[in-house]
Amino acid sequence: MGKIKGLIALLILGGGFYVGWKMIPPYFHKYEFQDDLDEIARRNSYTHKTDEEVRASVIQQASTLDIALKEEQINISRSTDGIGISVRYQVQVDLMVRRVDLDFTVNSMNNRAY
Repeated sequence: MGKIKGLIALLILGGGFYVGWKMIPPYFHKYEFQDDLDEIARRNSYTHKTDEEVRASVIQQASTLDIALKEEQINISRSTDGIGISVRYQVQVDLMVRRVDLDFTVNSMNNRAY
């Protein structure tokens, strides 16, 4: 009976490590993408790039983190003070038993300093 409990505990512990191994990278990439998006917003507050050019740079940066984006997922708002970029995307994580969809929203607003 003690060996069965030990085996079950080992399976639960191994399963927990596996789930963590699969679930942590998408969150880590989200935080990296947030930093990249802040930098893109900061840079483009002082340039005259079109919204399409900004979207292209956001898509290019996301692809370096294995985040697949379409232009429709990127919302750009401009004001006299700066630029705001909002991105909604979904990452599917395969946990062997089932697939989990993680929804992420990343926002960045940069105001020009005068």
